Amino acid sequence: MRRTGSRARPRAAFPPRRALGHSGAVTEESARARRDTPAPPRPDLSADEGGLEPAAVPPRAAATHDGLLFGGAAGGDLSGVDARDARFLGCVLSEVRADGLALAGARLVDVRLAAVAAAEAPWRAGTWQDVVVEDCRVGALDLSGARWARVAVRGGRFDFVDLRGAQLHDVTFSGCDLREVDLSGAALTRVRFEDCRVGHLDVTSARLDGADLTGAAFEALSGVGSLRGARVSEVQLLQLAPQLAGHLGLRVG
Repeated sequence: MRRTGSRARPRAAFPPRRALGHSGAVTEESARARRDTPAPPRPDLSADEGGLEPAAVPPRAAATHDGLLFGGAAGGDLSGVDARDARFLGCVLSEVRADGLALAGARLVDVRLAAVAAAEAPWRAGTWQDVVVEDCRVGALDLSGARWARVAVRGGRFDFVDLRGAQLHDVTFSGCDLREVDLSGAALTRVRFEDCRVGHLDVTSARLDGADLTGAAFEALSGVGSLRGARVSEVQLLQLAPQLAGHLGLRVG
């Protein structure tokens, strides 16, 4: 796969960084909200795909792919493709079938994954920066040991998401159907769930620094002793009360 020439990528406009109260001063509440709010991917990767060059061949392992469109309106099939340790810069993967597409160790920067479907996705130990994942449907998603920074996962359905030992910074999951999420041993910094359904969430031995779980309607949770630093709603706190009591050795009644 040949690498295209350098392109000027549009940058999104961002609001001023100061959180202001009614008096113009920075309030404690607004400052805390700013600290805990994940930074969005930069630039805005929801733009159309018209400026990208259609990929002539599938991605290759350890190769660099710059400014390419894989799939698009015509769709495509990347099932079984070996793209381990590849680099994707300013690329879009859209409307593609990706059963077994190997992205282990891959580096994604300024990348958009849209309507990607896969029964199994071995994408462990990858580095993702400024990435948007939209309306994807994946059965078993292996992201163990991944390093994410400014990643937004919007919509879609995932039966099993393996994020064991992953490092997530400024990550948002919004409108997702997540049947099972394993975050055991992971390190989360400013990670937020918004309007998500989660069947089972495992945070055993995870580090949750400013993680916001209030938007995750989970049916079961493992690792209640590792929730230190996370934000939960009052309803969630009541749901977790029996587990918290058991963890602390409390005798109720």
